[in-house]
Amino acid sequence: MLWTLFLGLESHFENPPQKILTRGTVAAAAANAVYQDPDTGLVFSSNFQLYKSDGRGITFRVAIPDGVESYTSYDAVIQMVVPNDVGWAGLAWGGSMPKNPILVAWKGSSNVILSSRWATGHVMPQDYPTAQYTLFKSGTKSNSTHWQFTALCKGCTAWDAGSGSGSGGSTRYLSPRGGNRLAFAYSPGKPSSINSPSSSIPIHEVHGYWQHDFAQAANSNFETTVQRLTS
Repeated sequence: MLWTLFLGLESHFENPPQKILTRGTVAAAAANAVYQDPDTGLVFSSNFQLYKSDGRGITFRVAIPDGVESYTSYDAVIQMVVPNDVGWAGLAWGGSMPKNPILVAWKGSSNVILSSRWATGHVMPQDYPTAQYTLFKSGTKSNSTHWQFTALCKGCTAWDAGSGSGSGGSTRYLSPRGGNRLAFAYSPGKPSSINSPSSSIPIHEVHGYWQHDFAQAANSNFETTVQRLTS
């Protein structure tokens, strides 16, 4: 079975959908919007991506430091708002399944589980320790319809495009000053071990792509805010 991977709260948690999807691949449902998060104090660039034709979708938000030089690695904060019917949701930082950092997230028994992955091809992504996520208490919550998490990522904005190990290929950088193609995937099925970040995951049902505007995600107080959120 092939893996063609690629992988907010909507309504009162945010952006309404605008386009209808077909099974398997999704069109972007909402253009880039700036979101001021009251929980963390960060400014995010936000996109809403449909996975169901009835309007259900996932919100993806990114925040980065202000003044980042191009062709450098920098920290990023990712926030996702996910409906409760989602078994797992994934984000590919390089906009495709193979050879870029992948974040797979799902709701565990007591908290959100974040799994850092890498795929060499259209096969199940494996653990990828080079990209590391730190979950924030602020900006991580759930209610009767959605769950949301906010996390710092180190190692998501630059990577070895050959092997992912830091050698053997050219370095790929995400631009801090414009659009970057990101991708997502969704599955209604839950991972086999819901409290283990290394759990196997069922194949996705829907995937999609969009251009995410990182220029709108810049925060002048990024470092001090992240320090507060991680202390």
